[in-house]
Amino acid sequence: MKTIVVFSGAGLSAESGIPTFRDSNGLWENYKVEDVAHPSGWAKNKELVLEFYRQRFEGVKKCEPNAAHKAIAKLQDKFNVVNITQNIDDLLERAGCVLIRHMHGSINLRKCEWHKSCCMLDGDTKYTCLFAEEHKEAVKLGDKCMMCGGQMRPDVVWFDEPVLFDFETVRELVKEVKYNDGVFICVGTSAQVHPAAALIPLFAQVKNKYIIDPNPKRIADYTLLTGKAGEELPKLAEKLLKGA
Repeated sequence: MKTIVVFSGAGLSAESGIPTFRDSNGLWENYKVEDVAHPSGWAKNKELVLEFYRQRFEGVKKCEPNAAHKAIAKLQDKFNVVNITQNIDDLLERAGCVLIRHMHGSINLRKCEWHKSCCMLDGDTKYTCLFAEEHKEAVKLGDKCMMCGGQMRPDVVWFDEPVLFDFETVRELVKEVKYNDGVFICVGTSAQVHPAAALIPLFAQVKNKYIIDPNPKRIADYTLLTGKAGEELPKLAEKLLKGA
């Protein structure tokens, strides 16, 4: 079974009603990044940070997977589909996708604010809280870690924190896609934020590769599909399924 790697960003979920970061009316319009998505902001005002993520948590709960999410799930009928996403929502999961790697964590998980005393090292790349858990309500001030009593926080990656992904794993995926005549799809991301932006050049050696974006930047050897994810991804998925 051939492998398809789908690398996605905020544009994948925008059509479901989840705001992107940099567009007008985006997530940062009423907040400073350093106040709500940086360790310094957490140290300064935990209540503000938790309120910001409460709004995001509640917003995600009200949204549903769109045609793009469902198209990715449909590809699983004939392909081994691996999702690498910068999104912290669970719309891929709710669409039925199975292999999902969240580079920036998940809004549906909470973890202890500390990264040593009650955490274990996961491979060589990151610390994972032993008590990270799914939750049905947003994290609030006073929610404590069962082991050390530290304040719980959303299990998302803030600026100046390491992404939750091993790039050696990405290199192995590149080899698998390249030598198995697989496909790489980049959808809904500006590819401007590092280290996530480094994925696109890594997959440059893959023969079948696509970028889906309303305003895509021309990248050598990539097939550009100009349009919204919910319009272009279903068409591409249908084409790939017919050719499988």
